Amino acid sequence: MTEAHEPEQAGDAVQAEQPAPKKPRSASLVFRQTVLLCEAFTMFFATLLGYGLVRGELIDATMTQILVGGLALTVLMGWASGVQKRSWGIWVGWAMQVPLLAAGVVDTAITIMGVIYLVVWIAGVRLGGRIDRERGERDAAAAAREAAASENAADA
Repeated sequence: MTEAHEPEQAGDAVQAEQPAPKKPRSASLVFRQTVLLCEAFTMFFATLLGYGLVRGELIDATMTQILVGGLALTVLMGWASGVQKRSWGIWVGWAMQVPLLAAGVVDTAITIMGVIYLVVWIAGVRLGGRIDRERGERDAAAAAREAAASENAADA
C-alpha cells in the first residue's frame, strides 16, 4: 500500500513546486510595441524606396542622406518599441509617429502609411487602456469573491 501512496506524494510535490501564474502583459504595451515594430519595418522598406528613387535620379537627395537617415529612423523606431515599458515610453512612441508622416517629401505613399499607423497607434493606446482597466476590474472582483468565500468558509 505504501507503493501506491508514493506516486501521490510525488504528484503533490510537483504541484507544490509550480510557480504562481504570471500576470498577463499589459494590452496597451503589447499594442504600442507591435505598432512601433511594424513602423520600423515600414521605415526600412521606405528607406529602400528612397534608395531606388535616388538611384533613378527621381529625387534630389544624396544616397548618404537617404540611407543614414532611413536606417537611423528604423533603429530608433525599434528602440522606441523596446522602451514602451518605461513611464516616458509612450511619449517616445507619439514622437515616432512624425517621421512617417513627414516622409511625404520623399513619396506620398509613405505618408499614407504614416496616417494609417497613426490611426492604429491611437486605437492601440485607447483600446489597450480600456482592456487593461477591464482586466483590473475583473481581477479585483475575483479577489473580492475569493475573500468573501474564504470568510464564509471561516464562519462555517
